[in-house]
Amino acid sequence: MSSINKEQMDEILNKLKIGSILTKRKRTGDKASYHYFLHKNEHFVSSTRVENAFTKAPRYYIHQIDEIRMGLNTRTFHRLLRHQYIKPEDDQYAFSIFYNNYRREVHLIAEDTETRDRWIQGLQYLMQAHGQKRQRHVIDEASWIMNYFYLADKDGSDTLTKKECRQLLVNSFNAKVSDKEFETLFKEADKSGEGLLTSDEFIEFFRLFTRRKDLYRIMKKYVKNAENQSMDTITMSVDELLNFLRNVQNQTVIERPEKQSRFDFSLQLISTLEQAQDLINEFESNIELKQKGQLSLLGFRNLLLADDFALMKPWCSRYIYQDMTRPLNNYYIKTSHNTYLFNNQLMGDSNPEAYNRAFQTGCRAVEIDCYDGDNGRPIVKHGFTLVKPCLFESIIRFIEPNLFKTSPYPVILDLENHCSVEQQHEMARILQDILGDRLVSESLLTKESTNLPSPEDLKYKVLVRGVKIPSPIDMPQTIETKDINGMANLTVVENALANLIVYFQNVPYRDYEYAKDNHLCYHSPNVAEKNFDKATKSDPMGVIRQTLKTSLRMYPDGLRQDSSNPDPIYPWNFGVQMVALNYQNDDSVMSLAYGKFMDNGRCGYVLKPPYLIDVDKTLFNPLNYIVKPKTHSDHIIESPQCVIITIISAQFLSRANETTSDIPDPYVMISTHGIACDQQTQKTKTIENNGFDPEWNETFQFDIHFPQMCLVRFDVYDHDTFSRDDRLAYFCLPLTTMQSGYRHIHLRAKNNNLTYSTLFIHVQFKAI
Repeated sequence: MSSINKEQMDEILNKLKIGSILTKRKRTGDKASYHYFLHKNEHFVSSTRVENAFTKAPRYYIHQIDEIRMGLNTRTFHRLLRHQYIKPEDDQYAFSIFYNNYRREVHLIAEDTETRDRWIQGLQYLMQAHGQKRQRHVIDEASWIMNYFYLADKDGSDTLTKKECRQLLVNSFNAKVSDKEFETLFKEADKSGEGLLTSDEFIEFFRLFTRRKDLYRIMKKYVKNAENQSMDTITMSVDELLNFLRNVQNQTVIERPEKQSRFDFSLQLISTLEQAQDLINEFESNIELKQKGQLSLLGFRNLLLADDFALMKPWCSRYIYQDMTRPLNNYYIKTSHNTYLFNNQLMGDSNPEAYNRAFQTGCRAVEIDCYDGDNGRPIVKHGFTLVKPCLFESIIRFIEPNLFKTSPYPVILDLENHCSVEQQHEMARILQDILGDRLVSESLLTKESTNLPSPEDLKYKVLVRGVKIPSPIDMPQTIETKDINGMANLTVVENALANLIVYFQNVPYRDYEYAKDNHLCYHSPNVAEKNFDKATKSDPMGVIRQTLKTSLRMYPDGLRQDSSNPDPIYPWNFGVQMVALNYQNDDSVMSLAYGKFMDNGRCGYVLKPPYLIDVDKTLFNPLNYIVKPKTHSDHIIESPQCVIITIISAQFLSRANETTSDIPDPYVMISTHGIACDQQTQKTKTIENNGFDPEWNETFQFDIHFPQMCLVRFDVYDHDTFSRDDRLAYFCLPLTTMQSGYRHIHLRAKNNNLTYSTLFIHVQFKAI
């Protein structure tokens, strides 16, 4: 499909709003025709059944869609093809929608190719547009505001009474407003004085209601003669804005990366009136104020809500800025355990879409448990459980298009192989046929090499990790072994598949005295969680020294059948490259992994601190943190910092779940995660009955001795007197990526999904 301009896209979206007839196909062979159409606000797709207009299908909300896939490239369509419910030529009319973190899917066939392509282009455009929207966009968007107006207008009168308006604030915005404040706002918006709000008047009411008192107080600190200015009249001049950005925010901007050499970004402090005026032009909506070089309260809000001015330094999450030319074992790698699962370890399906979800989150190393299947076709399943199998070929075929969508750096397919020699040959054939020249089958290294290649050397390549025991003769042999952790027997990989295990040869974890003489750079020791704990207590420096040459992988204990996760901080402190986690479980541990790999352009590879890379020189021991790492190359490699965080307010917090009617009683928990001396937790007081704009204005101090190893997590909880407090939203990031000054945090919810909720804080750094 060719690229299209804005006018063409507007035409496509208008046609989608009119809708078209699409045939919905199920894996059983059932089919039904629906009239699918894009809602006028462009927030969701709805449908009605052609045979029965009163039967409605689910709504597909744009922000919940994960992928639009063209053609018959799904398991459901492949099954329908095998049973001849559909024909191969239907490929030109078919597409699928994956949503709810790839857990749900709908398979559709259009009447012609033009209709199919229109839906794909329109939905992909809307997905991209919605993915870029933040709170500042939607609260100024008339269509978004009007959704709530129509929701509250129970009698369809196109007006809201005071009662309907108050109920709307409670039901949709989690806000209980005092009678006096409500009457003031309502009266100001009710221009006709009839005690009713029209749609236009409601938009004005919403604008008044969402004015930020906390930002007004901040503006007054940095604006001359502010005491005489109301929220509607206060403005900040271009000089005052420049002073604020330079001296309060210490705000830097980044040169466009295309002007820079690879991995090198030029940062500069905002220092000119021209730069400040450019920001006014971008964020101020009042044309007259723009021309005068002035920023209103609304413009100030929009500026501080922009991604460039959020808590995380924008270049850290957008660009791959770290040196990617070092050996692979110098990096932390985002790693998934039992990737084929969507649920717990005991039941459910082995599903290729679970891999696509993992790749979407930035995972670069995924696990595939392989067993012999019927008719010589290897399968993927969780052994000795009720998990339903999936063909190995289906996994590889359906993940292939998504391998490098989020990152150009190598994907590691970790094969836990239980297959016979014959089916290992079939696995090798499948990998070679589907992945082609992206599959690494020969080493880039010489025999004398002691270092692995770099992520940069292996861009857009797929690496196989697995057990490899060379056969002394050419004839196939079946030899079985057991690893040190007592795992099930692993059949020897023979010839064809063995040749694909080039840089990550899975070997049992052994003590350092054995490893230093027997493990080479392409070995990848595998260690269970409980055995790793034992190893670090008996020989902590030996564990770290193994990571200097080989790539270690730690996986969760076998008793974690609920898909819970070990704390990844502990193995990361020892330099373990691949800490495998159950991404199917949205527990608090997962937020640490999401935060860790927000860095370096979210490419799934994060460079380790220098004292973990050169531990023989620095003698760093995470269990003996009283002794600071030695200097490296005549530079101090850690600079302890005091971080002072003020939790000011939050905006648009959601409820604990969609069914509850209880307004949140929020509080914020701030925690730091790293070396043991830097593990701290503090929390605010609880604000009762306010999820809309609670204010705390509480300050907390954290002394951090190892900033390069430290993650900071913000959790917003709903206090409950009678049951466990629910986590409403969170955000986690490396301490070194935080910006000082007044910052918004764009909070995330379940499965790390973006929300419109924000936390507003102030950050200050001081040397210890």
